[in-house]
Amino acid sequence: MLDRIIVNTLYLVPLQVNKFKKQHPDIEVLIADATKARRVKSNEEVQYEMGWATARRSILMLTTSGLFCGDWTIPLSNIQDATLLHISGGSLLKVSTTDGLHYQFGLQRNPAWEEQKVLPLNVQQGALKFSKTSFILRLLILAWLAYIISQDYLQNGLSISGILYLILFIWISRPLLRLLKFSKTH
Repeated sequence: MLDRIIVNTLYLVPLQVNKFKKQHPDIEVLIADATKARRVKSNEEVQYEMGWATARRSILMLTTSGLFCGDWTIPLSNIQDATLLHISGGSLLKVSTTDGLHYQFGLQRNPAWEEQKVLPLNVQQGALKFSKTSFILRLLILAWLAYIISQDYLQNGLSISGILYLILFIWISRPLLRLLKFSKTH
């Protein structure tokens, strides 16, 4: 909950909603959250991959008429399938349209998405998998950081830079640890 408040504040969600309401006074905004969003070629499995690095950072608004994200407008009548996938650290909304378009929206967890009544959602629990590229890149970065941390520790003991590298190492390795934990429980 606190994560969502912080992220929505950083993305200026209340200001963006007010701006939207002034431009569209006849449309009721039901939910508005910060998102990382991307349009994908097919209804592919959601995973850690390079495409998320260049994903659109914006506000996703669910209104009585559709989904709005930046210059994307997805009318409710065009939505063929919508799945809300609860993942560690948040949620991911997958949307397929009758036009053959597919969207993925990374969100902080917000119970309002499950409580709303205008967008029929299939809610699932899950975990993100890794693309081969993402997995290999993450392992290479972790090996490089481990080397830097060990060299810094041998030369300087526990220095400030060593602590910062260690924090970075832990942050980058967290998704891998979650993946291992999730695969053991299921």
